[in-house]
This record gives sequence, C-alpha cells and structure tokens, in this order.
Amino acid sequence: MRRKLTALVASLLLTVPLASGNPAQAQTGPLRIEITDGVIEPLPYAVPTFIAETASAAELAAEITRVIAADLSGTGLFREVPATAHISSVSDFNAPVKFADWKAVNAQALITGAVSVNGKQLTVGFRGYDIFADKELGAGLHFTGTTDGWRRMAHKVADGSIAGSPAKAAILTVGWCSSQRPAP
Repeated sequence: MRRKLTALVASLLLTVPLASGNPAQAQTGPLRIEITDGVIEPLPYAVPTFIAETASAAELAAEITRVIAADLSGTGLFREVPATAHISSVSDFNAPVKFADWKAVNAQALITGAVSVNGKQLTVGFRGYDIFADKELGAGLHFTGTTDGWRRMAHKVADGSIAGSPAKAAILTVGWCSSQRPAP
C-alpha cells in the first residue's frame, strides 16, 4: 500500500508542472493533497426478533426480522448489532424502550415490531427509535396483507427504516397492502 501511495505522489509531482503548460512554473512549496471525503461508517442498528402476537405468527416474525436486517445491512449504510450483544429484549410492542441498554451496545437506531396472523391475514407493526436522542421516529406503522405477501411487507419495513421515519413509507406500504387484502 505504501509503495502505491509513493508511486502516486511521485507521478503527481512529475505531472503537475507539465499540466500547467510551462515547466518553469513548477510549484515552489510542498505538494498539498486535500482529502475532502472519508469512509462513511455504517450506522449501528438493532432489530430484535419481532414479537409474535399469535402462536401462528412465530415463524413469520423471525423471517420478517431477518429480511429487514438483510435489507438494511445490504445497503452498506447500516451495520447490525448482533442479537448476542443485546442486553434488553423486547417482549411487548407497546412497552417503553430501555434506551440505556441499547446505548450500552452502541446501537444508534432500534427497530421493533409485532406480527400477528389470523387465517391468511398478516398484520405487521413496527417502530423506529433514535437511541441517542431517546425518542421514537414518527408514530410507527401498522399494515395488513396476506401471509403470502410477508416478504414484500418485510421489505417495506426496511424501506421505511431507511427513509428515516416509518411514516415516510406509509403511503406506499398501505397502498400495496390494501390491494392485497382478501375480499370480505
């Protein structure tokens, strides 16, 4: 790596005077390279397994959680805090978040959710939290569709999380889920 950097600097030193059109007007001071952008560090987030509000929702809750985590991590903008590092567990979707526990594992964002299944009807709710500001982002979102559309719902939750607020994805999510509802 050091050889490549030395070669790059040497080639820059040789080409800078030639690029000006007049080799006699070479730079008199040391070469100055200004780095304006660095590496973007992915935002650490936690997404504990969504709560299964009905017995038949347990498997889907775990699957939906994994799709959300994969979507977020796959962007390169987010880094999942492993479940083994979690101090708190989320056992009730409506319970207050223990922000100090999530700060302790360096999660900057938290996504919680609940899943229920009634026959072929699937309901997913989620909330996003800014851990260091100790606040919920938006009012969360609940939507309903069919169990066959569970993967699409998981992607919509991830999209809402990426947008920074679940409410920003509400129009797309509710529009899609409404079209997926079984006829009465």
